[in-house]
Amino acid sequence: MKKETKRELLRCCFVPLTLVNRLVQKDENTIFFYSNLGFRDNVKAVYDYMLEHGYNKKYHIVCAIHEWEEYNKKKQEHPDLYENIEFVGLKKGIFRFLKAKYAFYSFGKYPIKPAKNQIVVNVWHGMPLKRIGNMEHGKEQIPYNYFTYIIATSDFFADIMKKSFNCSDSQVLVNGQPRNDRLFRQDVKEDKEIRQETEKLIFWLPTYRDTCNQERPHSDNPISIFERNGKEIEALNQWLKENRTRLIVKHHPLQKVVPAENRFSNIEIYSHEEFQHMGKDLYAYLRNADALITDYSSVYFDYMMLDRPIGFVLSDMEQYEGDRGFVFDEPLAMMPGMNIKTDDDLMEFIQAVICGRDDYAEKRREINKTVNKYNDGNSTKMLLDRIMN
Repeated sequence: MKKETKRELLRCCFVPLTLVNRLVQKDENTIFFYSNLGFRDNVKAVYDYMLEHGYNKKYHIVCAIHEWEEYNKKKQEHPDLYENIEFVGLKKGIFRFLKAKYAFYSFGKYPIKPAKNQIVVNVWHGMPLKRIGNMEHGKEQIPYNYFTYIIATSDFFADIMKKSFNCSDSQVLVNGQPRNDRLFRQDVKEDKEIRQETEKLIFWLPTYRDTCNQERPHSDNPISIFERNGKEIEALNQWLKENRTRLIVKHHPLQKVVPAENRFSNIEIYSHEEFQHMGKDLYAYLRNADALITDYSSVYFDYMMLDRPIGFVLSDMEQYEGDRGFVFDEPLAMMPGMNIKTDDDLMEFIQAVICGRDDYAEKRREINKTVNKYNDGNSTKMLLDRIMN
């Protein structure tokens, strides 16, 4: 059975629960979180903020997540840190959702329409460059609007999110993304551990590709978009070492990759699982990076707020545009950074970072004003103040 057919059957099974949700009395003191692709990103940022600011002293917080058993073990070991917090599986979470006054999700959702006395917030996981939701080819009629509000980081993106999720103007909250608050924090110990006395730190975040060979090992070919043999990688590593520069590559959470050996001194390669297992924080690394390399990932809209160089790996742009498509007619006009298509381009970009040359600063700042209305690190507080008074 095709994936979309399964999803349609699932949506049909949930239809009666929308009626049930209207009838169930809501608990004003229950906050619900849902995530079916790991407890991370914007939804985790909201949860972390609530714990840090003592929301669990007043509210009962329920988290329906895949790794609920892992979190319950942590709760048993440190009950004082998880006071008034409940971790449940996704199925059991349905009943908790029906009673919750407030609910947040960014990955997956229960296809249940919010009740009038319930506030459900889709905090999503980034402002799109590539097509999402109803803007994707063949998905124009799929219902995605199962929320009271959805976030857009600017008026510019508000219209795109409205089209992507077939929602009204009143449902779109122009608000910064909670995950981006980490970009503006200062943590001397954490920052020192990440920097490791290096002069320059370059962070490479490739987006997910479902058309490539996902099982391809990258221990000897860590930068999979370029065909490099071991000697070439060693030469790159040596050059980075001589210039006291580290290159860190972290794969997309959905990308299946064979774990790397990370045998190079100045090139580090991580799968998402490795990165998480080692306790590394994505946005702490972004905060400390002197430059970002990516392609079609929404993370570059976030990183623009730090006003640092961005390199775009676009060697397969025509294929990507044909397969997935972009929300902009001219996507390159919204990508303020060097276009990297060859090994020489990559070296030129890194050299520019090392030398402190930033040719796209003016264009980047102009676009940042368009896509990010708030650049202050207070996005989570703003969001909660608006929906929870």
